[in-house]
Amino acid sequence: MVEALSRSAWPNIPPRTKEDKEEFLDITRRKFQKMAKEASPLECWYSVTERCNLHCKVCFSNSGKPWEDELTTTEAHRLLDNIAQAGTRTIVFGGGEPTLREDLLDLACYAAQWKQMAVAVNTNGLLLDRKYVAALAQAGVMQVRISVDGLQQSHEWNRGRGTFERAIQAIKNCVAEGIPSVVMASIICQLNHKEVPELVKLALGLGASSVIMPLIPEGRGKPFEYLTLTKEQTRDWQRYLFKQQKAYGVNKIQFQQFCMISEDRFALEVAANPDRIGTHVDTPIGHADGMYQYAISANGKVYLVGTFTPELFLCDLREQRLSEVWHNSELINLLQDRDKLEGKCGRCEYRFVCGGSRRRAFLYTADVMAEDPKCWYEPTEEAE
Repeated sequence: MVEALSRSAWPNIPPRTKEDKEEFLDITRRKFQKMAKEASPLECWYSVTERCNLHCKVCFSNSGKPWEDELTTTEAHRLLDNIAQAGTRTIVFGGGEPTLREDLLDLACYAAQWKQMAVAVNTNGLLLDRKYVAALAQAGVMQVRISVDGLQQSHEWNRGRGTFERAIQAIKNCVAEGIPSVVMASIICQLNHKEVPELVKLALGLGASSVIMPLIPEGRGKPFEYLTLTKEQTRDWQRYLFKQQKAYGVNKIQFQQFCMISEDRFALEVAANPDRIGTHVDTPIGHADGMYQYAISANGKVYLVGTFTPELFLCDLREQRLSEVWHNSELINLLQDRDKLEGKCGRCEYRFVCGGSRRRAFLYTADVMAEDPKCWYEPTEEAE
């Protein structure tokens, strides 16, 4: 890496004056564009089945029964060959409920040990007894994410009676069996956002990391749009979690940090350094769909922005090579052109280090380049 320029060559952080904002925007635009040219599909979410043993009220995928055209084991192996060849290095097996696939251990082993991917499993935890967790570890699974949507009453409002204690026991089993990364993943809304401090405390006390995500009303959760957080509520819990990150580290406290970049001095320092260019792991870019991330449905189709909808369809891995499609997609080219963002996202000085949530923008407006409707940061045109 080229030695960084002297600090005096960067804009003031955070950029306040009009001149500083223009300089910051110019530096981050050039860095983003360079990264976009070199970007590859590094990370994916693969919904291995839509079958599920719960009927959660706010399920984003409307899971329940398996699809008739879900991939066979052989087809799933070919899919893993396909995406590995394209450069994918991290995969999350989700659903539905992935542990309901009898070949999950086989798929995890194939991805981890034959394709050298970092493998995670996203689960409700109901089937994670000690024996099954030990088998996941032996297969090479590096991370298990278990859903705990609030304290007991809030969690069971969404997932059903008796599921809270079983999820907590699943976390304990994963920690006991030595899964390298155990995550308690929580979706928050009007019903449980005040429980965030207790959720963080609970996760850390169990030896797990805490991941907090806001409710996005899609799938079976669409009728519950009234439970989504206001901009002010989102700002407040993000600020709280940002403080917790400083205390416990970013590996222990994780959340969608859209907007929070505006108050993260360290991240802005990195962003403003014109010679510090890497991937999204060490250079802030905000949403990574169309750069490094994508999602695969149970029938092997690739979508961007984490939503299985025809407008965001990229390719069918039963018929196409991901490596050939990724660099020739109009949709990816659009997502990588943040000068085409609309509304306040389009005029924001942080658009190349944040870009807003494209998933929220699409779900609320049907326009993937619209402004993020839940962003609490307000860009200013004039010098302060």
